[in-house]
Amino acid sequence: MKKMKVGELRKELKSFTQEELIELVVSLYKQHAEVKTTLNRYFIEEFEGDVMNELIRDIIRLSESASRGSNNLTLLKNGAAIVKKADYFKEPAFSEGVRVFYLNYFSPYVEEMGDLLEVSAPKELEIFFGEFDKVLKRMKEDPYTLYLIKGRVDDLLDEFPIHQREQIVAFWERQKAWVKENID
Repeated sequence: MKKMKVGELRKELKSFTQEELIELVVSLYKQHAEVKTTLNRYFIEEFEGDVMNELIRDIIRLSESASRGSNNLTLLKNGAAIVKKADYFKEPAFSEGVRVFYLNYFSPYVEEMGDLLEVSAPKELEIFFGEFDKVLKRMKEDPYTLYLIKGRVDDLLDEFPIHQREQIVAFWERQKAWVKENID
């Protein structure tokens, strides 16, 4: 079978109406898994990537607006509410990217304000560490997703103020090695 050149394909497609082009693309989408994967990646992941970046900016804005006032004892809860919006992404690496950013971003705040939060707003710390638990669960159940953002996760584990840090880091290193051996 003779294959068309790109120029010939363009010429043929220009003769279609917009409706015909839409029907052609939909038909290809339904018939071919590669087309479905490509178009999903193009429309969903690009959109989710943009939304992920906007959520990260929202976390930064939240922190900046709180720093202008006095000690904001709902900062971690409000940040976790932003992270929750990312849980609806189809691509888990984007969801975890927002979560890991939140943890990295507020880790110095928790370290500095931890004693005050423990006394005055223990629920805030519970919410923050709940998000960390979600990362640990993902690390255990689906290390490949976190492997996609391993630089951010490594930064998180370097900074995180937690007494079991050595065990968590060792576990993460084993998970990364497993992914590298089995998937790369």
